[in-house]
Amino acid sequence: MKIKVCFVTGSLSAGKTGVGDYSLLLADACRGKGIDCSTVGLHDPDVDDRIQESGSLRLSSKLPWRQRLHEAREWIERWDPNWISLQFVPYAFHRRGLFRDFLRVFPQFTVDRRLQIMFHEIWIGEFPGAPWTQKVCGALQKRLVRKLLKRTRPEVINHSCAGSEVRLGKAGIKSTHLPIFGNIPLVQTRSKTRFLELLKKAGLKISSEDRENWWILGFFGSIHQDWEVETSLAPILAAAKQLKKKVAVLSLGRLGKAVLKWKEITQFRETEVSWAEIGELEAESMSNALLNLNYGLTSTPWDLVGKSGAIAAMVEHGIPVFVSVAGGTQNAPLVIGDAYRRLIHRVNDDLRETLVAGLAKGTPREGLDMVSDRFMQQLEERGRAA
Repeated sequence: MKIKVCFVTGSLSAGKTGVGDYSLLLADACRGKGIDCSTVGLHDPDVDDRIQESGSLRLSSKLPWRQRLHEAREWIERWDPNWISLQFVPYAFHRRGLFRDFLRVFPQFTVDRRLQIMFHEIWIGEFPGAPWTQKVCGALQKRLVRKLLKRTRPEVINHSCAGSEVRLGKAGIKSTHLPIFGNIPLVQTRSKTRFLELLKKAGLKISSEDRENWWILGFFGSIHQDWEVETSLAPILAAAKQLKKKVAVLSLGRLGKAVLKWKEITQFRETEVSWAEIGELEAESMSNALLNLNYGLTSTPWDLVGKSGAIAAMVEHGIPVFVSVAGGTQNAPLVIGDAYRRLIHRVNDDLRETLVAGLAKGTPREGLDMVSDRFMQQLEERGRAA
């Protein structure tokens, strides 16, 4: 039987949510490989009423759930997919992640259809030192997740990171890893000249002849408040000093609420580190910038590495990424696509020696193509096993 998939999530407004963009890109990639795909946004705050386009239905979060149920069910029944793919985040359907209204509606879409759930996030509060408010909210979210699984009985359950893998396992929920992908398509050729011109506009003057004497590191996107500049950069600066390398750190992409955090960290060791805010770029220019970095920095915790679109974009461009925040999952494994495992490095006492010995970049590769193949493969395998 030919696979026909309807992707369901909260918002499908392009550029507004990572999960919405993930759903749109994955659906487009699957269409390009001959799979019939449609998308439904059930709780879209950027829509006033409803928007229906070719293969896509977006319903406003302002509409009553009863109305959304009627319109979405009618649309899905008319389109008649044999698979529903739920791209799940608790907060996509309720501001506190208590998705009771969604839970009353969604199981009706899965009657006589197979279901795959991708848990981009699960429940909060299950980490050492979590505030009691998060523990209470997380317990309610966990109960709702269990009800969702009991009522819909999905045939495929996926997770993206170690935090979800460990917590789902402890809850007795079997799931398999499905990597995410970056949303910056790879450019065909790398231009050092264009990159150096970009740096010059940001106030960082590096000549083409002097480029090899620099380590240029970059953040992509926002920076969490708990990222500590001293401990994160210490082994890198020590290795750079030993090898007589100059160091620059860039901010690429949208900082969002982290503007003050960026201002704070740029005061660190100003005589040893050159700081430059590049900001948002067109996709082609951003890809070229990523390709020209030596290393990537991230404030994403170790146990959430696999769910970071920023990390995915960096490793797809072959950049080794340094992770300095441990996260709240004890003894968390490294969960990321197999092709990128050797590019993820903890910031610890061994990192300086690793850098001094020589840390090679990886081969750039398109993540979306690999993930869409994996996604379709698991649905096909499940279909053959049924």
